[in-house]
Amino acid sequence: MAVRPARSAKLSREAIVNAALTFLDREGWDALTINALAHQLGTKGPSLYNHVHSLDDLRRTVRMRVVGDIIDMLTTVGRGRTPDDAVMVMASAYRSYAHHHPGRYSAFTRMPLGGDDPEFTAATHAAAEPVIAVLSAYGLDDEAAFYAALEFWSAMHGFVLLEMTGVMNGIDTDAVFTDMVMRLAAGMRSR
Repeated sequence: MAVRPARSAKLSREAIVNAALTFLDREGWDALTINALAHQLGTKGPSLYNHVHSLDDLRRTVRMRVVGDIIDMLTTVGRGRTPDDAVMVMASAYRSYAHHHPGRYSAFTRMPLGGDDPEFTAATHAAAEPVIAVLSAYGLDDEAAFYAALEFWSAMHGFVLLEMTGVMNGIDTDAVFTDMVMRLAAGMRSR
């Protein structure tokens, strides 16, 4: 029988979102429900509706937080570095984030990149800005840097998925990853 957590003294939207982030990394995106999260918080599902409107509201808020965290992370690690070094540390940080926060990463990659929510759409586009800024340092114009950022994200996401699903078991993934990122950087320099 599962041990029920101690009832929290005071719920807030922030506490619920933070709990949802932790829940995601432990249980996964598909397991996130209002009742499952309420159980983790030691309360009943209806209590959460005083702070979140719906499961969709909670999931949107969680995804917005994850996007913000990724933007902050990429901006921080890339700041003040040469373009090649910035590409490497940003790629490594992205990969590390995916491995350390698999549920959050799943939330990030499940989000639509467009839609009827202008704030959400703006946030998803902003997630590319730190990478675009670094890639622009290779002399790429805005459009070329945008497409190069899509290439960068495609390579990182593909690699992470292959790694996380076990396709690369038995391979020195660190060496393969480093070589891949260096080839990406060399390709940026040669444009």
